[in-house]
Order: sequence, then C-alpha cells, then structure tokens
Amino acid sequence: MRLTLAKMTSLRGLHDLQRMLAALQFALPATGLPADAPGRIDLILVTRPRMTLLNGLHLHHPGATDVITYDLRGGFTLWDSSEEPLWAEIYICPAVAFEQAPLYGETPSRELFRYAIHGLLHLAGEDDLTPASLKAMRQAEARALSAAEARFSLEGFLSSPLPPSR
Repeated sequence: MRLTLAKMTSLRGLHDLQRMLAALQFALPATGLPADAPGRIDLILVTRPRMTLLNGLHLHHPGATDVITYDLRGGFTLWDSSEEPLWAEIYICPAVAFEQAPLYGETPSRELFRYAIHGLLHLAGEDDLTPASLKAMRQAEARALSAAEARFSLEGFLSSPLPPSR
C-alpha cells in the first residue's frame, strides 16, 4: 500500500512529516490494512476553513471536524483484498488536533497522528457509529499508536497553534 502525506501550503506549525509518514507506514498492518496490498492512500493536512467546507459539502455537518475519509474506488466499499486496489484520501485538520488534544490528555502531535490512524481504520472497516463500535475503534487506535511508538516518536509533528488561513 502506498501512503502519501501532503499539506496545504498555507499551513504552519507542522514539522517532520517524513517521520510521521514513516510511522504511519510502520503502523499500517496494525490497522488491518496490509502494507503489501495494492493501492494508494493520500493523507492531506488541511486548514480549518477547508475542513469546514469539506464537512459541510460531503457530510452536511456545520464547522470543522478532525478527519474525513474518502474511499475513492468505484463501488465505495470497505477494503477487501478480492476487490480492486484501495484508493483513498484522508483529510486531517491539524487545528482541530491542537484544540482537542488537551481535552483528551494528549499532545497535539499524538492527537494529529491518532486522526490519521482513525482514517486508516475506517478504510479497514472500523466505524464509530455506536457506543460498542466506538469502543472498538478506540482500542484499535491504541493498538496502532502502540505499534508506531515501538519504533518512532510521535512527538514534534505539530508545535504551535495554527493561524486561521484560507
């Protein structure tokens, strides 16, 4: 599976995204998505205004959210190795991570990484629509974070509040 990580050029306060991408690639099997499967997942870090736009346009929710995952295959089905290669985009809002991290006792960088893992877990078939599935999702996130932390530091990706931008 090929992972890419990009950011909007107007975003500031992001650092060492190559290490973040390496940590995500390392944690990929812990999400249930095999690293050697065919496909491509683009993770895109966006500003609050862009995330607000995506959230309203596609999910019909007001305001920004943390992460939105799009499965771009023809049938829009969850990953199955017998189907066409996975092709997906995951949009992540660092400004939300910075704001939400203290509420969960996390650092902004770990919260940002968690959002990326959360998006990958959606592609692997996890959902968070019921209390039981949310609990399972949180446990899966913890396993994937643990796997990544066995080899990488998850600190230093997000170092300052991100100013509002286009």
